[in-house]
Amino acid sequence: MQYLNSKTFIFMALLLVLCTACGPSIIKGQPPFISIGSLDLDGRNMKLVFVVNNQNGEPMDIIGADISVDLEQAELTRYNENFKLTIDANSAEEVKVDQLLDESTAQLFASLQKGELISLPFELEGRVNTIADGYLKFHNKGHLYPVPGRPGQFRSATTHSNRVDLEDPYKTIENKN
Repeated sequence: MQYLNSKTFIFMALLLVLCTACGPSIIKGQPPFISIGSLDLDGRNMKLVFVVNNQNGEPMDIIGADISVDLEQAELTRYNENFKLTIDANSAEEVKVDQLLDESTAQLFASLQKGELISLPFELEGRVNTIADGYLKFHNKGHLYPVPGRPGQFRSATTHSNRVDLEDPYKTIENKN
């Protein structure tokens, strides 16, 4: 009888170890996915909203960001600020930027609004400074489109995204949408 209890105990312990080993692992240390949530223009006054998605399984404490958005023909914006932003696990927050566009960039958006251009390709890249993981780099490509029936409002679609490989910071991992 004692032999049977010993075998049962070993089996149960082995089963517990296997179940624990096969459990989900929490994603940590990955850069946020940053996208353009909205872009509103009133003349040359631009209101841009970045959506910062924390794709990690734990909260992310950001203490600064350096984000640039470049169009093929011009720099749209460069945002470089120190601030405190906590994003819960698997959730998102917004960062708002108000800026006055130069005349040539405003003309690009006017051409897009009139239908003279189908879209404006952009590159969004930069890094965020986090308390836990330091600097995390990101790089996204996409297109800006006018919102139908809403003059002065534009939306974005990300078509290509890179993030830094934590094992080798000089290697990037490509995510194609």
